[in-house]
Amino acid sequence: MIQKVTHRQMILMLMLLSITGTLLQPHAQAIYYAEQHAYLCYIPVVLIMFTSMWLLSRVQRRFPDKDLFESLVTRFPFLGRLAGLMYIAFFFFVFARDIRLTGDYVSITLLETTPISIIVLSLLVMAIFIVRGGLGSLIGMVELYVALFLLNSIIVPFMLIQQINLDNLKPYFDVDLAGVGRGSWYLFSFYGEMIFLPFIVRGSDFRVKSIVTGNIVTGLLMMLIVIETITSIGVPIASRLVYPSYELARQLQISDFLDRFDLALAAATLPCIITKIAFDLYLVCWGLKRMIPKVSGKVLTGPIALLGFVCAFWFFRNAIQLNRFTREWTWVAIVFEVLFPIVFFLFLRPRKKEAGHAPNSESGDRASRGKQQEGEQKQEQASGESDQSEEKSEEKSEEKSEEKSGDKSAEKSIEKKGKTSPGGGNLQPS
Repeated sequence: MIQKVTHRQMILMLMLLSITGTLLQPHAQAIYYAEQHAYLCYIPVVLIMFTSMWLLSRVQRRFPDKDLFESLVTRFPFLGRLAGLMYIAFFFFVFARDIRLTGDYVSITLLETTPISIIVLSLLVMAIFIVRGGLGSLIGMVELYVALFLLNSIIVPFMLIQQINLDNLKPYFDVDLAGVGRGSWYLFSFYGEMIFLPFIVRGSDFRVKSIVTGNIVTGLLMMLIVIETITSIGVPIASRLVYPSYELARQLQISDFLDRFDLALAAATLPCIITKIAFDLYLVCWGLKRMIPKVSGKVLTGPIALLGFVCAFWFFRNAIQLNRFTREWTWVAIVFEVLFPIVFFLFLRPRKKEAGHAPNSESGDRASRGKQQEGEQKQEQASGESDQSEEKSEEKSEEKSEEKSGDKSAEKSIEKKGKTSPGGGNLQPS
């Protein structure tokens, strides 16, 4: 049974899927092309993803009690499974990429002497235990750590007041539209991972209100982080960093005795990244369970996690190759995050019989009730007519009986008159 998801949980999950990957890598590439106007790169990305999610919400309204995996399989048994397997392969690649990206991030910034394989295995063990707890454990971690991340994001601007230099945003109105477009291209594949949500949320919980609120809040928060990075670090340095968000955290300094506030931010950010990895693993296992009903999702978590561990080092040799692959990866992401939602919106509809039975059940009940009422009226009319015929027959019988009685009385009166009259019956003389 699919767990019910509230409006607040939908917004937090959407933020988790869109923020974690985008926060680590593509900001440097967006700043490199759009320079001081890199924050504008989020405007086209937010608009495109809002359109895709709105299309999927319309599709989900046609199947209120099912997730998108189940809708595809029940409506188109062969083509639906083919599309579902393609999405599972897409989720699996994102899972392997996130493992490698997080392992490199932790190895470079926090644990420089620890082998990256040990770091990735530790992340996978945590993700496996989270996934085996089901969607409820994932949602619980989202509500805790995303809320903590939002709190830190609100506090950080006040700590950066001394390091902020608004001259780094000049010229304010000389916008390079081509550079902004190229920056949006690098951000799109990471930000568009909110497309995962309809595959685990049933149609009745996938609301347009949650999509609008989550997109607006996420877009504004990421624009704020980019502005903080540009104003505190500068465009020349930020555009050449591998992890600009980590360098932004290193700029924070409360006083002379606490100059490593980046550790406190890492304590709030890393659980969000681990939860995102667990989401990727959960999506792959959940999709396979939908495609092959006899397979147990809990049993698959361990083998799929180990396969992802192998593929993470097989697909990407180092962090530089992972960074450069973002440009080509956007071509693949557009297919799953833009084109497929359009196809689903046009063709994924319930069967006519199901559509006739499900939404028109009330009208059918009304029609049957109307037929019953008509039958009762006809019975009443028939009974009324029978009563009237009986009344008429009774009246006729009464009239006949009255006529007979009248004839008898007339005959008796005639007989009496014949007896009393003289010579009335005998004409002979006496």
